[in-house]
Amino acid sequence: MFFSYRTRRVLKRIFPVLASVLVILVVALVCWLIWLQRFVVYTPDGIVLDFDLQSPSASAVIPQRPGKDQIVVEYPNDQIPTIPQTQPPTEPTDPTQPSLPDEPDQPGVRVLSGYYLEATAVQKDPEGVRRQMEQLPAGTAVLIRLANFWGYRYYTSTNGELVDEEDRKAMDDLLAWLAKSDLYVIARLPAFRDYYYSIENVNCGLATPKGYLWSDDDRCYWLNPTNDRVLTRLCQIARELKSLGVDEVVFDDFTMPDTDEIVFAGDRREAIYSAADILAMACASADFAVSFVTNDYDFRLPQGNCRLYIENAEPSAVEEILAQIQTPDNQLQVVFFCGTFDSRFDGCSILRPWELAP
Repeated sequence: MFFSYRTRRVLKRIFPVLASVLVILVVALVCWLIWLQRFVVYTPDGIVLDFDLQSPSASAVIPQRPGKDQIVVEYPNDQIPTIPQTQPPTEPTDPTQPSLPDEPDQPGVRVLSGYYLEATAVQKDPEGVRRQMEQLPAGTAVLIRLANFWGYRYYTSTNGELVDEEDRKAMDDLLAWLAKSDLYVIARLPAFRDYYYSIENVNCGLATPKGYLWSDDDRCYWLNPTNDRVLTRLCQIARELKSLGVDEVVFDDFTMPDTDEIVFAGDRREAIYSAADILAMACASADFAVSFVTNDYDFRLPQGNCRLYIENAEPSAVEEILAQIQTPDNQLQVVFFCGTFDSRFDGCSILRPWELAP
């Protein structure tokens, strides 16, 4: 197509202006879409916009709330635990014969000493981590974080999103080696803080008064600890880890958020305690421990092979913390994450950062 000299001059002047305007419009559109995301609400009828939202909180459908005083759990493999009934003590039939000693209150529980590491250490240098573990004394505890609060699993799992295959294989190989080792293997992963599972199962989440899923400062959604599907899933995760040779599972974020933005009928602490009781009855045994990370020093620990893990404890507060915790044996059942070799932790179960491992 032929344009005259005058037309070409005009086009040369107009084209840069038009291109600049187009770029500005595209940038404005992208910014508008990003800004608009905070008002997106997922409903059974599709995506709608709610401009009444005051903050970029969660967006979801209204979760169905369970009954106030009822927790129903579908246990895998139809193995439904029974609640042990406490019987009053009875006198020996023959006073001349000594009574047998009581059975240990906490079968399987042992004092822990060892190290904890993140999955990134395994992903960056799996062979180096393994060589270092080979130097540890028999019985040393090794805790590895196997999932994050987004819901990603660092190992091959049927319960959650998976990281890429290469990183997953590094963790799978290490877990397989650990299962044959003489080390005490602990898996740590979130309990009720799970972004992707909440998105895919919105009725399992904690809701705001408007019916949207509540999110924390990290924009992560939290699950309802009284929901039967949530508890069943945690049981399945624990059993899966046990089948991989793990000796203990530690559930992180085992609490309910301290906020008035959540609609929840009932006592929140009792809901957490009931969830712990159910998981312990369903999964804990003499050769497999079910434990919880908490800063609630009044936490009611279930009977059996269970522990409390305490983070960010100052050495000067150790005695005070142990005085608040009510367990049959604090030395066995209270574990401190400790970043130093402070002598005030002596006599306690302790896990230190992997960087301090010999």
